[in-house]
Order: sequence, then structure tokens, then C-alpha cells
Amino acid sequence: MFFPTLGLIATTNVITVDIHHTIQDALNKMHTHNHRSVVVVNKTLHYIITTKDIIRLKLEGVPFSTPLSQVTLRPLPLIDKESNIINALNLTNNEDEHICVCNPDGSLYGLVTNSDIVASVDPQVILDTLQIATIFDKKYGYKSFLPDTSMAEVMEFMKDSISDCVIIQEGNAPLGIFTSKDMLRFIGEENPSHIKVREVMSSPVETMTHKASIGEGLEYLRSRNFKRIVVTDDEGHVLGIVTQEDLISRTYLKWSQLMQDHFRQFEEITQILQQKNQHLTQLATKDSLTEIHNRHMFSELFGKEHSFAKRQQSKLSLMMIDLDCFKQVNDTYGHNIGDYVLKDFSALVSSSVREADLFARWGGEEFVLLLRNAGCEEAFGVGEKIRSLLEAQRFDEVGCVTCSIGITEVYSDDTLTSAIERADSAMYSAKNAGRNRTVACEVE
Repeated sequence: MFFPTLGLIATTNVITVDIHHTIQDALNKMHTHNHRSVVVVNKTLHYIITTKDIIRLKLEGVPFSTPLSQVTLRPLPLIDKESNIINALNLTNNEDEHICVCNPDGSLYGLVTNSDIVASVDPQVILDTLQIATIFDKKYGYKSFLPDTSMAEVMEFMKDSISDCVIIQEGNAPLGIFTSKDMLRFIGEENPSHIKVREVMSSPVETMTHKASIGEGLEYLRSRNFKRIVVTDDEGHVLGIVTQEDLISRTYLKWSQLMQDHFRQFEEITQILQQKNQHLTQLATKDSLTEIHNRHMFSELFGKEHSFAKRQQSKLSLMMIDLDCFKQVNDTYGHNIGDYVLKDFSALVSSSVREADLFARWGGEEFVLLLRNAGCEEAFGVGEKIRSLLEAQRFDEVGCVTCSIGITEVYSDDTLTSAIERADSAMYSAKNAGRNRTVACEVE
């Protein structure tokens, strides 16, 4: 089996900016070349500045006249141009779509991406037969906003989100999309953050049916220079958003099934792909900061637990937990300290509840806890235990942090939405009553 060297497949026409230039210089290059990112060159070390970095710097109030050398940037993986694509597979991950291909002296020769790799080694038959629908096994989700949502709220979400786009919709119908490129344009034009997202979104939304093949999906991305596909069902309802990496990962896994009996070298590739698939699975189910369940995974597990409780005629209680005045923590001590508080709080709760209970980050500083075989009275005791433990804990620099907790019992005819609404209402009652307390909603 022939695997080409990276020097043969690398793109050498790379848009770069020197590390001694300013943030504004990088933003200008992004605008000029219609790119979401630019490579920052510093002799033999190379970094990348992305749309998310621009958003973060804007929200932190960093002057765009600041040199890039004074900004924290993510270094890119480096590999010699004489190495082959097998070596490059070890370096690719969800964050690093690009790999720097270097000359022997360490200077930048070019870039390779995941798509360059798959184009060099992937059998066309796999691309033509697998449907995009097959990658929804792990429920790839998406974030949506209502058209009248302010841009300040959208910016706050995109600053920390793994995804680099959001769907604007009412009901199940997509009205528009707002991507990292749209955000660059929005910031570059110095628009006020209070305007509605409907005023700056891209519309209409181009979509692709879930029955299309992976090959058609990759061609769709290449021909339109898009980074993601909005996938719909037969009724035109949004199922989710998939990226080039999602499609490539699924193709590699199928390829391993067909070729593992024929090539000795493929054993090495299979091991790498298994590691990549585990990483993708963790990203799909775990919150990257706290390493507890994320919202999508909790939603999926809630349905299973609810069905089991109905069959067993057992009780189930839902708890909504919100850290009090957490915005002040971020504003006063910075987001790094805020992240530390969120991680420590998650560890505190995880160690104080049963392994069978489901604990997840719902979003920002909000958390949800599903308690098996527990009614409101038992759940209230658990909530008070969590609240007291948090109140007694002291965080470096911040000191005391408190939380407000809302509890509801989950009824047989509940949906996740209806149960969350009651728990959320109880939690806001706790807030309105002075915070740092637990409130259980009235049994209906």
C-alpha cells in the first residue's frame, strides 16, 4: 500500500501573519481572504488565530492594536514534509483541523487537513454508499436561537462553544444560520451587540437530506467552501449539523471493516481510528470543561430513566442547580477562575451523590441532577446536602460560592421539557427568595 509523503499533498499557498503584527492585522487578513483562521508564524513555531479567538479577545476588551506575541494562541502540530500520512493521523484531533508541514529547518512549507488525508487514501466506494444519516448514531446536536435573540447572547455562547455556528429557527423550521465568518464580519463592522441576530444572520439556510451519501456531503462542502452541513429529515426539520471531520471519521471506520484482512499496515491505522472515535464519543457525551454529562447526553438518558421508572412504578426527581451571582465571579476574577469554580463544584456534587444518579451541566453555571427512586422529600434532603457542602467550601481567590436549587418530582406523563420547566420555576423561586436555598415545587 502506498502512502504519499505530506510534501506531495500539502497546500503551500498558506495565508500567514507574523507574530509581531497586531490582532487587527490578523482580522484584516481573515476579511481579505475570507478565512476563518490565519496561521501565525514565529520562526519555527507556528500558531493559529481563529474566529473564536477574535470573539474572546473582543469580549475581554483586548485592544486590537495588541501584538499577537502578547496574546495566548494555540500552537499547531508540526510534522516534517518527508513524513507520510500515517504519521499525520497521530496528530489530528477535533481542535486541530490543520497540521503544519515543515521544511528540514523548521520553516513553514505548507498545511494539510483531514480532507487532504482522506482524499489521498480513502476508497471512493465507501464515500458513495454510506449515508450521512449513519453518523447520527451518537445524536450530533446543534444550538438554535430565536430570531429576536440579541447578538450579545449569541457572542457569549459562541465564545466557549465547540461548535462554530448556530441555527436561527422558530419551531422546527430553520430561518437562518450564523457562522464564525458572520461573527468576523459582525465584529469587523463594529455593530452594536444589542441588535437582534435576525438582522445579521445568513438566510436562507442551505440544507442537505440525511439520505445523501457521505461522498455527496464532502463534495457539497468542497464546492460551496462550507465548513458544515445542516442536515434535515424528509419533512425539512433540522436533525443536526455535521462537519467534514464527522464525515471523514465515519468513512475511516467503514474502511477499516473492509480492508483489515488485506493490509498489514492497516493494523496501525485501525488503532489510531479507534482512539479518534473514542475521542469523538467523549466529545458527544461529556462536557469538555467539567467532564460530567453534557446537555445532549442528559436528554438522551432522561428518556431511558423515565421509561424505566414508569415500568417499575418507581419515583424519579429532577433538580436544577444554579450557582448564585456567577457572572460576578467571571467579571471580577476572570473566566479561568470561573472555570476552576465550575470544575470544583462538579467534582463536589459527583462525589456526594449516588453513582446511579445522573448529573450533567445544562449550560453555563446551570446543572441538572436526576435522582432515581427518590420523591420530592428525599430529593430536598439531597439538595440541602449539596447546598450546605458548597456553602462551606472555600475557593481560592473567590472565597464562598452559593447555589440556588429547584426540585420537582417527575410524573409519568412528563416530558423532559415539562419537568425542566417546573424545576427551573422552583429554582427561580429560590433565587427570588434570597438565593442560597432549596425549593421544591408543589406536588400536583
